[in-house]
Amino acid sequence: MAWSKAELDTAVADLYRNLYDLVYLRAHPAADLLVPDSSALRKSKGWEVHHLLLQAIEDLNLGEAPAASRQWRRHQIMVLRYVDGLAPEAVAEELGISRREFFREQKEALDAVASILWSRCTSDPHEEAGRLPEAEAQAPLKRLELLRLEAARIQQSERCARIDEVFQGALPLLQEMMHQRQVAVRFSATSALPPVSIDKSLLRQLLLGLLAYLAEGTERAAILLSATAEGPSVRIAALIEPPGAAGPALEIEAAERLSPLEEMARLSGGHVEPIRAAGMMVGAALYLPAAQRTALVVDDNADTVELLRRYLTALRYQVFTARTAREAIDQALRLQPHVITLDLMMPDQDGWDVLQTLLNQPETRQIPIIVCTVLKQKALALSLGATAFLEKPVTKQALLAVLDSLEKA
Repeated sequence: MAWSKAELDTAVADLYRNLYDLVYLRAHPAADLLVPDSSALRKSKGWEVHHLLLQAIEDLNLGEAPAASRQWRRHQIMVLRYVDGLAPEAVAEELGISRREFFREQKEALDAVASILWSRCTSDPHEEAGRLPEAEAQAPLKRLELLRLEAARIQQSERCARIDEVFQGALPLLQEMMHQRQVAVRFSATSALPPVSIDKSLLRQLLLGLLAYLAEGTERAAILLSATAEGPSVRIAALIEPPGAAGPALEIEAAERLSPLEEMARLSGGHVEPIRAAGMMVGAALYLPAAQRTALVVDDNADTVELLRRYLTALRYQVFTARTAREAIDQALRLQPHVITLDLMMPDQDGWDVLQTLLNQPETRQIPIIVCTVLKQKALALSLGATAFLEKPVTKQALLAVLDSLEKA
C-alpha cells in the first residue's frame, strides 16, 4: 500500500492511542510503512513500531527547548498523554492550560510527530547510505534483544494470567451452547486491570464452568461478564441480563454447581459468591488475588535506587533493593522477583559476575535481568545473557517500554 503524508497524519493518533498494545501495533496498516524490513520477526515488529513512536516523541525536544515554550509543551503533552497515559483533563491541569488549548496543541504535537515519522520513512536512500553499515551492524543486536525479551515474557507468563486473554481463548469452546440457547456473552474490564495470580488453565476452567452453569439456567438472554480491581483482589462478575431471564434451576442447583468452582478458586487464594436479586440467583462473582509484581533494584547509588523505585512503584511493582553483589544474589534467590535491574559498577564485585551467577543458577536463570549502566556495553550485556539494556540516566518511558514488552510482546 502506498501511503500519503495525509494518511499518516490520520493514522498517527490511532498508533499513539495504542502505544502499549504491541499486538495491535504490529498488525496496524502503518506498520509496514514505519518498519519496512520484511525480514523482521513478526512478533518483533510491534516492538519496533513502539520504539519508533517513542523515539519520535523524544525527537520533538532534541534541542532541549526552554520550559514553557511551545516546543517544550508539545513534547510534554505527548509524554504525559501517551507515555504516562494521563487523561486530557489531567494533562491540561499539569501544564496549566485550558482544555481548548490542550486539544489544539495536542493536534499540533501529533502533526509534528507525524512529520518526523514521514521524514524517516521517505528519506533519500543516498543520504542514508553513509549510515547503512552501522545500521546493518546493529540489526543482529536488536534481533537478539527482541528474542531475549520474548523468551523472558513467555517464562514470566506462567506466573499470572490476564483475564481478557483467557476469556477470549475460552469463548470459542462455549459458542455452540450459547448459540443453541440464544445467549450472548459480553465482556468488559476496567482500564489498567492487573493480571491475576492464578494458572491460566485453572482460570479458563473457572470461567468455562461459571459461564456454562449460567447459560444452562437461562435462554434468549445475555450474560454480562465484567472484571474490576477491588483493593488486592480482582472481581469477575457474571450477570444474566435481564435478571428475569434467570430460571429457577440456577437457585436450586447453586450449592452443587458452585461448590467445585469454589474449591478450584481456593487453590489460588480466591473464592466464589452467588449474586442474587429479589431472592433469586442472577449470577455469580469470582474473586481472585491480583498478581503482585516484584522488582529487585541492584545499585549502590542511592539516587539511582530512589529514581527506579519511584518509576517501578508507579507501575505497581513492589520494589526491593540490593547495594552489593552478595545482597543481590541472596535476594534474587529468596524473592524470585519478576524482574531485576542491575548496575555494572559496584564496590565489592562487578555486575558482570552477578549476571553470570544469576544466569548459571537453576533457581534464578529464568528471571529477566535489565542491565542499567553508564557504560556503553549493550552488545556485551546481551551476549552474556541480559534480557535488555538501558543506558543511564534511565528514563521512565524507556523502562516502561522494556517492562511492557515482557508482558505484551
